[in-house]
Amino acid sequence: SSHLMLNDSTSTNTCSSSLAMMHGIRGLTITAGFALLMSTDATSDAFEWAGVFEMPKSHYMWTSQKVDGKYADASMKIVAIPVASATESALLGVEADGNAALGLACTEVHHAGVITPANGKCYKLLFHPKVWQSLFKIDASSAAAVAFFAQHVPTEFEATAHYLKDASGEDVEPAAELPKPVSQETSDEDKPWGDAIGASIIVNLMTLVGVILAIPAVMKAAAANIDAFRGILHGFSAGCILAAAVFLLMFESTHLVAAGWTKEVDVLWRWGTCILAGFVLPSVVDCIASALVPVDNEGGNDGCDEETKKTSPNSRIRILAGVLIGDFFHNFCDGIFIGAAFKGCGKSFGWTVTLSTVLHELPQELADYFIMTGPGAGLGPVLALVLNFVSGMSVVLGAIIVLASDPADSSVGILLAFGAGTYLHIGAVECMPKIYEAKLSAALRVACIVAFIVGTILIGLILLDHEHCVPAASTGASGGGGHDHR
Repeated sequence: SSHLMLNDSTSTNTCSSSLAMMHGIRGLTITAGFALLMSTDATSDAFEWAGVFEMPKSHYMWTSQKVDGKYADASMKIVAIPVASATESALLGVEADGNAALGLACTEVHHAGVITPANGKCYKLLFHPKVWQSLFKIDASSAAAVAFFAQHVPTEFEATAHYLKDASGEDVEPAAELPKPVSQETSDEDKPWGDAIGASIIVNLMTLVGVILAIPAVMKAAAANIDAFRGILHGFSAGCILAAAVFLLMFESTHLVAAGWTKEVDVLWRWGTCILAGFVLPSVVDCIASALVPVDNEGGNDGCDEETKKTSPNSRIRILAGVLIGDFFHNFCDGIFIGAAFKGCGKSFGWTVTLSTVLHELPQELADYFIMTGPGAGLGPVLALVLNFVSGMSVVLGAIIVLASDPADSSVGILLAFGAGTYLHIGAVECMPKIYEAKLSAALRVACIVAFIVGTILIGLILLDHEHCVPAASTGASGGGGHDHR
């Protein structure tokens, strides 16, 4: 009996010990799991966005605006850490500090308050509920560059103005961001190569529109009224080419060149110099042609009528070089814009840009063909079409370059300005004087001016729905964007 009781006691103690051990293990498991969960939370990013900026000036302005009548949040934690330079490595170097600082007690800053960059300091921006935007001054007098770590993405608080501006109101873009913008991580497989190249080829086919003038009926009608035909088409050509230079090339180049430099004088002299360089280029080509192929003036002008003079070798080279070089740069930049539209803004936007490009290419390429087959250049129809097609292939080159890389907007702007200058020379120097020739009657001159106006209107109508998209990735922003002329 006593042996039985001993066994029962032993069995009970063993069961109690086992239960105690199981409860202990369970408790340790729960504790370990909770600790692991806490440690996972502790190592996760406390910021939703981070960016590093060059700050050579003393003061900047952080802007948060209401979107659709309200702020994305009533407040936002932000950390501003001074760094030696505005680089991705500098941003990554203080990432842990930014995370840690956001977990500290934050100093509340109200509308019109001041943020002073400092390591280990957290600010809580309190947005004014009764105003449409809240402004916070940044004192960067003791920092060459500043890394910001924010609770929210600052673009969530953008309605009409960029979130960071300098004292003169210019936008300040980040040199690097965390997480990296999606556009920076796009693989070659994700790029719209097929659409962009296909659209570029369609645009290049517009260079063959001059074949219309090779139709016998059209040529017969032109031969019967040769003076009127030449004068009117020269007026039309001048209108199209000058309008393309002023409305498209020069306008696009102004803001694109400005993307590379902040001072107005730096933008202006580069933009103006490129236009003037493009304008004088045909004259330089003429001088070189004159040196290589001198004109024989011996014996006066006997046997040489006006048409023969116009077709002298150096004059032909000058005209052809002006048309083909101007067309090359114009189509090259069109290709860049088409590639940028597809790459940064999607297929729908890209095809919209392609359509507008095709429409403004039609009259322009017709004008180019007429100039090259006219008495000034004297090319045959087939050769003119071939040369025009070859120069127009730069549209495909432009699309390939922008898809394979990200050329700076300022570089694109310089190319546009140069092409605009060349087109100004062709329109004003080569085409317009033809409508003032003495053999044209007053009525024909009026008709030439009307043709000029029609050419400008035809290009101008395209501007009603003409858009060029420049992906914001090329300027440092994180999303796509564009501008239009509507």
